[in-house]
Amino acid sequence: MKIDLVKFSNSLHLEADALLKKTDLIKKLSKYGEVRISGSYDLNLMMDGDIDLFVINKNFSKKKSVHILQDLIIKNDFGGYLYYDWSTRSHIGFPKGYYIGLKTEFKKRKWKVDVWLVNETFKPTEKLVNSIKSKLNKKNISTILRLKYNAKKQGLNLRSSDIYKKVLGI
Repeated sequence: MKIDLVKFSNSLHLEADALLKKTDLIKKLSKYGEVRISGSYDLNLMMDGDIDLFVINKNFSKKKSVHILQDLIIKNDFGGYLYYDWSTRSHIGFPKGYYIGLKTEFKKRKWKVDVWLVNETFKPTEKLVNSIKSKLNKKNISTILRLKYNAKKQGLNLRSSDIYKKVLGI
């Protein structure tokens, strides 16, 4: 049976919308800064339950980030929580800031929401997403979704951004 990957991606996007609405996550995070949606959810190229969010506030501190994590835990919309302090360390492809990972099961699917609390826009991601958006068309969307689907099915640890760059020549 052949799966229609565009329809599957669209259905994942609708599930993501429903999860964000149910948890009211965007509104909750908006109390702390400007929320920007990124990644495959923003690009409508989803192949799994993964949502990427940036919260931008020039005054983020470790204390504030721990308060936000605590607030999210108390609200109890998610079953698992991860926290990393990347504010003083650099790692290629990751912004400086604080990372909160939220995990849950929703509509019989495992979901992970990556929340980056950053002091400023992470320019490499913004530049890449804008470049991807400007080059997407029906043909390369199908190619990207097929490659992402096959990579996941085969258990390959490929980053979506690497697939986008290869397919779109970025």
